Amino acid sequence: MKDKDIIAVFENDLDLVKAIGSLKESSIPVRDAFTPFPVHDVLKMLGRKSRLPYFSVMAGAGSIILVFAFLYYTAVIDYPINYGGKPYFAFPSFVVIIFLLTILITFISTVLVFHFRTGLFPGKEPEIPVPDSSDDRFILTVGVDEGLSGEMRSMAKEILTKSGALEIIETEQ
Repeated sequence: MKDKDIIAVFENDLDLVKAIGSLKESSIPVRDAFTPFPVHDVLKMLGRKSRLPYFSVMAGAGSIILVFAFLYYTAVIDYPINYGGKPYFAFPSFVVIIFLLTILITFISTVLVFHFRTGLFPGKEPEIPVPDSSDDRFILTVGVDEGLSGEMRSMAKEILTKSGALEIIETEQ
């Protein structure tokens, strides 16, 4: 059984948010939304949450421990040098290094996990629902299965038109 999609193209994000709200009220399934910039209302309305911030906090805590252990090992255990009467482990001089390396390791690990989870890699073909869409259009895909009546399809098209859709396209996958 093939999935049928109704694709609506909007000019601004306010119309897109209004259309998603109207479709949710009518219990019509919304498959996905494509926007040129993050629209947080769309993410809330579609019920999408990311666990990436939690990973970043854990990566930051882990990198603080790793950097501190590395600095302690190199300064005290492996190669202790007494220069200028300073103690082997002078913590205040390591604070800046710990801070900067923590930011670097957290950033790199978060970017790698983001790319791994989303499947982004060099040479990947982009998923573009409408080939002539540009970087200033908002696209909403509504999933309408074949088992649903034509009445549901026409109601979805009517809601999208009332919400301000510039173009409505029906596709089959």
